[in-house]
Amino acid sequence: MGRKIQKRNLLGVQLTSEEIQTLDQLSKHHRYADFRRRALGLLALNEGRSVVEIAEILRVSDQPIYNWAKGWRERGLVGILDGHAGGAPVKLTAEMLDVAADIARQEPLTLARIAARIAEHFPEAPAFSLDRLSIGLKKRGLSFKRTRLSLKKNATRQSSSACKMP
Repeated sequence: MGRKIQKRNLLGVQLTSEEIQTLDQLSKHHRYADFRRRALGLLALNEGRSVVEIAEILRVSDQPIYNWAKGWRERGLVGILDGHAGGAPVKLTAEMLDVAADIARQEPLTLARIAARIAEHFPEAPAFSLDRLSIGLKKRGLSFKRTRLSLKKNATRQSSSACKMP
């Protein structure tokens, strides 16, 4: 006679109806896809699905599923909501933005010139966009307006209106 293989419950115990409802809402509405995926994985474990099956459905290796289950057993909901590390590392650090704010307060410069001065201060820093610099400086209370170097635009309007045929 063959031995009956009993699946062990990786979550420790069956989830309560409140926990199931919470994980269901999390799987549908959380801001980050990785947290939605974790909730779906835990719900599938609670239903008795195998780790291999869940890994195939969620397109992850099996190790994260074990990690999610361990986090749930040890810390509950907080155990799976920990550790979102989405996105690339920042290129424009807080220290660089502080230097940029100091430079901007000293004299009026364009964003490109401020960026060039930051590059002189931090030669090892990766390249960053002027949009990021602008956003960082706005958060520090600085704003930039394009300065008009000449009034050619007004002069061309007057001359073009003078050239019109009656």
